[in-house]
Amino acid sequence: MPATEELKPADEVLHPGQFVHLAVPDETADDGLRVVAGRIDELALRFLAIELDVEVKDFLSSPAAGTDIACAVTGEGCVYRFTSGFRGCSRLPVRQWFLERPETVSRIQMREFVRVPLDLPLAVRLPGDHGSMRDAADTTLIDISGGGLAFVSEEKVLLSAAIAVDIPELPGYGELRSGAKVKRCTPITTANGRKIYHIGASFDEAFVREKQERLIQTVFELQRSYLQRGLRMPHMDHTHRTSTTQP
Repeated sequence: MPATEELKPADEVLHPGQFVHLAVPDETADDGLRVVAGRIDELALRFLAIELDVEVKDFLSSPAAGTDIACAVTGEGCVYRFTSGFRGCSRLPVRQWFLERPETVSRIQMREFVRVPLDLPLAVRLPGDHGSMRDAADTTLIDISGGGLAFVSEEKVLLSAAIAVDIPELPGYGELRSGAKVKRCTPITTANGRKIYHIGASFDEAFVREKQERLIQTVFELQRSYLQRGLRMPHMDHTHRTSTTQP
Protein backbone atom coordinates (compact mmCIF):
# COMPACT_ATOMS: atom_id res chain seq x y z
CA MET A 1 0.00 0.00 0.00
CA PRO A 2 1.47 3.44 -0.88
CA ALA A 3 2.80 5.53 2.00
CA THR A 4 0.10 8.12 1.31
CA GLU A 5 -2.73 5.63 1.89
CA GLU A 6 -4.19 4.12 5.06
CA LEU A 7 -7.34 2.19 5.92
CA LYS A 8 -10.00 3.74 8.15
CA PRO A 9 -13.28 2.26 9.51
CA ALA A 10 -16.09 3.44 7.26
CA ASP A 11 -18.23 4.28 10.31
CA GLU A 12 -15.69 6.95 11.30
CA VAL A 13 -15.76 8.62 7.88
CA LEU A 14 -19.12 8.30 6.13
CA HIS A 15 -22.15 10.34 7.20
CA PRO A 16 -25.47 11.58 5.73
CA GLY A 17 -25.20 14.71 3.60
CA GLN A 18 -21.67 13.90 2.47
CA PHE A 19 -20.76 14.61 -1.15
CA VAL A 20 -19.88 11.45 -3.12
CA HIS A 21 -18.03 11.11 -6.41
CA LEU A 22 -18.87 7.85 -8.24
CA ALA A 23 -16.99 6.28 -11.16
CA VAL A 24 -19.32 3.83 -12.90
CA PRO A 25 -18.08 1.31 -15.52
CA ASP A 26 -19.48 2.33 -18.92
CA GLU A 27 -18.31 0.77 -22.20
CA THR A 28 -19.66 3.74 -24.17
CA ALA A 29 -17.42 6.24 -22.34
CA ASP A 30 -14.03 7.08 -23.87
CA ASP A 31 -12.12 5.99 -20.77
CA GLY A 32 -14.57 3.24 -19.77
CA LEU A 33 -15.97 5.20 -16.82
CA ARG A 34 -19.00 7.44 -16.31
CA VAL A 35 -18.71 10.05 -13.57
CA VAL A 36 -21.77 10.53 -11.33
CA ALA A 37 -22.17 12.88 -8.37
CA GLY A 38 -24.47 12.70 -5.37
CA ARG A 39 -24.78 12.84 -1.59
CA ILE A 40 -25.21 10.16 1.05
CA ASP A 41 -28.87 10.19 2.09
CA GLU A 42 -28.90 7.21 4.44
CA LEU A 43 -26.47 4.75 6.03
CA ALA A 44 -28.30 1.52 6.78
CA LEU A 45 -26.88 -1.63 8.30
CA ARG A 46 -25.85 -3.14 4.97
CA PHE A 47 -26.25 -0.44 2.33
CA LEU A 48 -25.74 3.22 1.43
CA ALA A 49 -28.53 5.26 -0.17
CA ILE A 50 -27.00 7.85 -2.53
CA GLU A 51 -29.15 10.77 -3.69
CA LEU A 52 -27.92 11.46 -7.24
CA ASP A 53 -27.58 14.84 -8.91
CA VAL A 54 -28.23 13.63 -12.47
CA GLU A 55 -30.73 13.87 -15.28
CA VAL A 56 -33.48 11.22 -15.45
CA LYS A 57 -31.86 9.51 -18.45
CA ASP A 58 -28.59 9.15 -16.56
CA PHE A 59 -30.37 7.85 -13.48
CA LEU A 60 -32.17 5.23 -15.54
CA SER A 61 -28.85 4.10 -17.05
CA SER A 62 -28.04 2.27 -13.85
CA PRO A 63 -25.39 -0.48 -13.75
CA ALA A 64 -26.21 -4.14 -13.31
CA ALA A 65 -26.59 -5.51 -9.79
CA GLY A 66 -23.22 -6.48 -8.35
CA THR A 67 -21.25 -3.98 -10.48
CA ASP A 68 -18.30 -2.55 -8.55
CA ILE A 69 -18.38 1.26 -8.35
CA ALA A 70 -15.36 3.33 -7.31
CA CYS A 71 -16.46 5.93 -4.75
CA ALA A 72 -14.72 8.95 -3.24
CA VAL A 73 -15.63 11.42 -0.49
CA THR A 74 -13.60 14.38 0.72
CA GLY A 75 -11.96 14.82 4.10
CA GLU A 76 -9.63 17.31 5.73
CA GLY A 77 -6.56 17.39 3.50
CA CYS A 78 -7.39 14.05 1.94
CA VAL A 79 -9.86 11.98 -0.04
CA TYR A 80 -11.46 8.75 1.15
CA ARG A 81 -11.91 6.08 -1.52
CA PHE A 82 -13.74 2.77 -1.46
CA THR A 83 -15.30 0.29 -3.88
CA SER A 84 -18.93 -0.65 -3.39
CA GLY A 85 -21.21 -3.11 -5.18
CA PHE A 86 -24.36 -1.74 -6.84
CA ARG A 87 -27.55 -3.20 -5.30
CA GLY A 88 -30.42 -1.35 -7.00
CA CYS A 89 -32.19 1.97 -7.42
CA SER A 90 -35.31 3.75 -6.20
CA ARG A 91 -38.43 4.52 -8.18
CA LEU A 92 -38.82 7.92 -9.78
CA PRO A 93 -39.24 10.74 -8.92
CA VAL A 94 -36.75 9.85 -6.16
CA ARG A 95 -33.29 9.40 -7.66
CA GLN A 96 -31.35 7.12 -5.35
CA TRP A 97 -28.87 4.35 -5.94
CA PHE A 98 -28.29 1.73 -3.28
CA LEU A 99 -24.73 0.50 -2.76
CA GLU A 100 -23.21 -2.04 -0.41
CA ARG A 101 -21.98 -0.43 2.79
CA PRO A 102 -18.17 -0.79 3.03
CA GLU A 103 -16.41 -1.84 6.21
CA THR A 104 -13.29 0.26 5.53
CA VAL A 105 -12.23 3.17 3.32
CA SER A 106 -8.78 4.21 2.10
CA ARG A 107 -7.50 7.62 3.20
CA ILE A 108 -5.35 9.12 0.46
CA GLN A 109 -3.36 12.33 0.76
CA MET A 110 -4.32 15.36 -1.28
CA ARG A 111 -1.62 15.00 -3.93
CA GLU A 112 -3.44 11.94 -5.26
CA PHE A 113 -6.45 14.05 -6.32
CA VAL A 114 -7.35 14.55 -9.93
CA ARG A 115 -6.26 17.75 -11.66
CA VAL A 116 -8.78 19.45 -13.90
CA PRO A 117 -7.44 21.42 -16.90
CA LEU A 118 -8.77 24.98 -16.92
CA ASP A 119 -7.83 27.92 -19.13
CA LEU A 120 -8.72 30.86 -16.88
CA PRO A 121 -7.25 34.28 -16.04
CA LEU A 122 -5.08 34.25 -12.95
CA ALA A 123 -3.16 36.98 -11.13
CA VAL A 124 0.07 35.94 -9.42
CA ARG A 125 2.51 37.76 -7.17
CA LEU A 126 6.03 36.41 -7.57
CA PRO A 127 8.94 36.87 -5.14
CA GLY A 128 10.69 40.24 -5.23
CA ASP A 129 13.82 41.54 -3.54
CA HIS A 130 14.64 41.00 0.13
CA GLY A 131 11.68 38.74 0.86
CA SER A 132 9.08 41.03 -0.66
CA MET A 133 6.50 40.21 -3.34
CA ARG A 134 6.06 41.99 -6.64
CA ASP A 135 2.83 43.56 -7.82
CA ALA A 136 0.28 41.12 -9.21
CA ALA A 137 0.83 40.11 -12.85
CA ASP A 138 -1.83 38.62 -15.11
CA THR A 139 -1.23 35.14 -16.48
CA THR A 140 -3.15 31.96 -17.35
CA LEU A 141 -4.21 29.01 -15.22
CA ILE A 142 -3.33 25.57 -16.65
CA ASP A 143 -4.99 23.20 -14.19
CA ILE A 144 -6.19 22.97 -10.61
CA SER A 145 -6.74 20.32 -7.93
CA GLY A 146 -7.77 20.34 -4.30
CA GLY A 147 -4.15 20.75 -3.29
CA GLY A 148 -2.72 23.25 -5.76
CA LEU A 149 -2.59 24.60 -9.28
CA ALA A 150 -0.36 25.16 -12.30
CA PHE A 151 0.02 28.33 -14.37
CA VAL A 152 2.08 29.89 -17.15
CA SER A 153 5.05 32.10 -16.28
CA GLU A 154 7.26 34.20 -18.51
CA GLU A 155 10.18 33.63 -16.17
CA LYS A 156 11.75 30.93 -14.05
CA VAL A 157 10.64 30.75 -10.40
CA LEU A 158 12.75 29.09 -7.70
CA LEU A 159 11.46 25.93 -6.05
CA SER A 160 9.93 26.48 -2.58
CA ALA A 161 9.41 30.17 -3.35
CA ALA A 162 6.39 31.75 -1.65
CA ILE A 163 3.87 33.28 -4.07
CA ALA A 164 0.26 34.51 -3.97
CA VAL A 165 -2.42 33.52 -6.48
CA ASP A 166 -5.83 34.98 -7.28
CA ILE A 167 -8.37 33.38 -9.64
CA PRO A 168 -11.10 36.03 -10.04
CA GLU A 169 -13.85 33.58 -10.96
CA LEU A 170 -13.48 29.82 -10.61
CA PRO A 171 -16.69 28.17 -11.91
CA GLY A 172 -18.79 26.85 -9.03
CA TYR A 173 -16.49 28.45 -6.45
CA GLY A 174 -16.10 32.17 -7.05
CA GLU A 175 -12.91 34.06 -6.32
CA LEU A 176 -10.05 31.91 -5.08
CA ARG A 177 -7.19 33.65 -3.29
CA SER A 178 -4.37 31.90 -1.50
CA GLY A 179 -0.74 31.91 -0.67
CA ALA A 180 1.18 29.07 -2.28
CA LYS A 181 4.61 27.44 -2.48
CA VAL A 182 6.31 26.57 -5.77
CA LYS A 183 6.80 22.82 -6.19
CA ARG A 184 7.69 22.59 -9.87
CA CYS A 185 9.11 24.88 -12.57
CA THR A 186 9.24 23.25 -16.00
CA PRO A 187 10.64 24.99 -19.11
CA ILE A 188 8.34 24.67 -22.11
CA THR A 189 9.17 25.42 -25.74
CA THR A 190 6.06 26.47 -27.65
CA ALA A 191 5.32 25.69 -31.30
CA ASN A 192 6.83 28.99 -32.43
CA GLY A 193 10.05 28.41 -30.47
CA ARG A 194 9.27 30.68 -27.54
CA LYS A 195 10.39 29.58 -24.07
CA ILE A 196 7.95 29.81 -21.15
CA TYR A 197 7.55 27.99 -17.84
CA HIS A 198 4.81 25.87 -16.29
CA ILE A 199 4.77 26.58 -12.56
CA GLY A 200 3.17 24.07 -10.18
CA ALA A 201 2.36 25.29 -6.67
CA SER A 202 0.64 23.91 -3.56
CA PHE A 203 -1.80 25.99 -1.50
CA ASP A 204 -0.67 27.16 1.93
CA GLU A 205 -1.83 25.59 5.18
CA ALA A 206 -4.37 28.30 5.98
CA PHE A 207 -6.23 27.64 2.72
CA VAL A 208 -6.08 23.87 3.21
CA ARG A 209 -7.49 24.17 6.73
CA GLU A 210 -10.33 26.57 5.91
CA LYS A 211 -11.37 26.12 2.28
CA GLN A 212 -9.95 22.93 0.82
CA GLU A 213 -13.02 20.72 1.14
CA ARG A 214 -15.13 23.24 -0.77
CA LEU A 215 -12.51 23.37 -3.53
CA ILE A 216 -12.33 19.57 -3.70
CA GLN A 217 -16.07 19.39 -4.27
CA THR A 218 -15.78 22.11 -6.94
CA VAL A 219 -13.04 20.14 -8.72
CA PHE A 220 -15.18 17.00 -8.66
CA GLU A 221 -18.06 18.98 -10.19
CA LEU A 222 -15.78 20.44 -12.87
CA GLN A 223 -14.51 16.97 -13.72
CA ARG A 224 -18.05 15.64 -13.95
CA SER A 225 -19.09 18.52 -16.21
CA TYR A 226 -16.03 17.93 -18.39
CA LEU A 227 -16.86 14.26 -18.89
CA GLN A 228 -20.59 14.81 -19.38
CA ARG A 229 -19.79 17.09 -22.31
CA GLY A 230 -18.07 14.13 -23.96
CA LEU A 231 -14.55 15.45 -23.38
CA ARG A 232 -11.77 13.09 -22.36
CA MET A 233 -9.81 14.25 -19.36
CA PRO A 234 -6.30 14.88 -20.73
CA HIS A 235 -3.18 13.76 -18.89
CA MET A 236 -1.30 16.93 -17.98
CA ASP A 237 2.42 16.12 -18.18
CA HIS A 238 4.26 19.12 -16.73
CA THR A 239 7.62 17.37 -16.89
CA HIS A 240 7.66 17.43 -20.70
CA ARG A 241 9.76 20.23 -22.15
CA THR A 242 7.99 20.90 -25.41
CA SER A 243 4.48 21.91 -26.34
CA THR A 244 2.51 22.21 -29.58
CA THR A 245 0.23 24.82 -27.98
CA GLN A 246 0.60 28.43 -29.03
CA PRO A 247 1.23 30.87 -26.15
